[in-house]
Amino acid sequence: MLLSYQKDRDYLQIRHAEKKFTLEDVQSDYIFIEIYNELCSACVNEVETYQALYRMLQADATLREKVKMMGIGAGSKKRSAAKFRKQKNIAFPLFADEKREIFDCLGMPVLPVSYLVQRQAGKRKIRLIQSGHIGSADKLLTKIKSAVTRNWGSEE
Repeated sequence: MLLSYQKDRDYLQIRHAEKKFTLEDVQSDYIFIEIYNELCSACVNEVETYQALYRMLQADATLREKVKMMGIGAGSKKRSAAKFRKQKNIAFPLFADEKREIFDCLGMPVLPVSYLVQRQAGKRKIRLIQSGHIGSADKLLTKIKSAVTRNWGSEE
């Protein structure tokens, strides 16, 4: 993925200066990744809920540094992901998956879908999958807290 903004680099705690990065470069214990498509009405309808979740994560003293959030646009071009982010005033980083490589690697899930991914000894492990409509940001935050608490320090 490509990083264009310094604020995204700082938020994701990426220490190198290159524009390209991998999940292993993100220094947080967990990454909450939303896979979306700008043409998916269900995905667009979830924007406010994801924004609320981001604000809740930022407000939580325990989770703020441990869980970072990002969106990946399945089939999006870099320019359209940036435009979508600006139009919807999305605070967390969005990245384009133009060739749908990430989307395909995940088995072409029904969108929207989100993953809570834990960092473990140089690799990442999916700890939570949220498929379809989120419902409320409060309920999703509770699921994230539960997954983080259940897996804290786990090195399976």
